[in-house]
Amino acid sequence: MKLLYFFRKAVINVSKIDFDNINDEIVYKVFDVDGNEADALNDSYLELYELLGRDAMLKLFTHFRGDKIDCPMRLYRPEFIADLAKNETDRRERAKIARAGGYSARVIEGLLSKRRKENEEN
Repeated sequence: MKLLYFFRKAVINVSKIDFDNINDEIVYKVFDVDGNEADALNDSYLELYELLGRDAMLKLFTHFRGDKIDCPMRLYRPEFIADLAKNETDRRERAKIARAGGYSARVIEGLLSKRRKENEEN
């Protein structure tokens, strides 16, 4: 019943859309989606709405719709973490930095070692 009411209201509000001057936020408002997200949004966008909020969800929709977004397991580049760890002389502290960045100490130590060898060759 709620969905039928929502649909009727959306059809009535469609006549208010200026199709020459339209964007996703206007459609969201005219379709009266606020408070009806569970009925109106596709599951993926509903999850983004719940995680990020309306504005961020609409930005993602506007800029990436139709694209598949692949989110790497690690937020930071290993080179960035190695740069943070290189000034630390204690291996245990470098290992803590590596783990905080989502890497093993071995990976970061390997990068630092590779950089040292490259610097020695130059």
